[in-house]
Amino acid sequence: MKLRHYADRTLCALLVMISVGLCQAAEQQRVNIGSLNMTGGKLTQCTLGYRTYGKLAADQGNVVLVPTWLAGRTADQLDMIGPGKLVDTDRWYVVAIDAIGNGVSCSPSNSASAPRLNFPTFGIRDMVKAQHRLLAMYLGIDHAHAIVGISMGGMQALQWAVMYPDFASKVVTIVSTPQPTEHDLQAWNAELAAIEHAAGWNDGNYAPGTVFRQLTALHNAYLWTPERAAVKAVASRPAPAGKPPDAAVSQPFSTVDWYRQLQAMTSFDLLHHDDMAGLAGKIKAQLLIITSEQDRMVDPAPSKALAAQKGARLLVLNNDCGHMAPACEADKVNETVKAFLR
Repeated sequence: MKLRHYADRTLCALLVMISVGLCQAAEQQRVNIGSLNMTGGKLTQCTLGYRTYGKLAADQGNVVLVPTWLAGRTADQLDMIGPGKLVDTDRWYVVAIDAIGNGVSCSPSNSASAPRLNFPTFGIRDMVKAQHRLLAMYLGIDHAHAIVGISMGGMQALQWAVMYPDFASKVVTIVSTPQPTEHDLQAWNAELAAIEHAAGWNDGNYAPGTVFRQLTALHNAYLWTPERAAVKAVASRPAPAGKPPDAAVSQPFSTVDWYRQLQAMTSFDLLHHDDMAGLAGKIKAQLLIITSEQDRMVDPAPSKALAAQKGARLLVLNNDCGHMAPACEADKVNETVKAFLR
């Protein structure tokens, strides 16, 4: 079965934050970057998906990299990339990259050589290593003005800043973290358990049409505060016959891909061999960190601590939208990011 995004397009809608209106999608492109050694083993062939927007400056000084969030694809980023939007394509040359495991780049759902859970486990580090190979070896880009990442995309942005400290001049993270807290891990592991214990999961070999309702319900519960979730429940219309509540109207996302990306998030920890001061010292890029005080999906505390240690620009949102807070204060987020990128 393929799990659909939810009514608000889940984390995609998180970034509907950014401007109302549509921009025409850039063409989906794919490049085979060859074999890739990942956390759980070697993948004999990996293809990365990406899209480019805007015009590359002669000196390549206007590149902005935008990785995808959990269960997100570059096709879902149209509301944040474009003329006058969060990442303004009138000024910046945007390279949006589909993260490993999102169903466009090499993933459990599309791998011929390692299908389903034969696909090796991977981490945020593996995502970034593959992206660096794509940019440096295939696109000829060795420096970016900025990396802008939301949620899991922000984890990738911070991993970039640590693994390749000279690559980007600026890094923006939005409702993300350098280190999951116990609260974060409880939420993410609960989603993993909801998949594993679902009827028909069959160790990833589920039949077409299998529905993972508990995963949908859990994820929606973590996206919003209870107060906002209650308001949304009252305002929501009945779902069409045969569809679970909050079923998405956008393209499907494979549950086995969701599973592997969740595992990548649970294994992410930039402080595993360091403290916050040590981490801050490794990061050369200027940082803008945006958090949500009432976030139930990603605890804001580690990001705020990193901002304090680094002397970074910090914007704390405090509304009842939880992880979706940036969508509820889109204008504030939009202007803050645009000013930082200048």
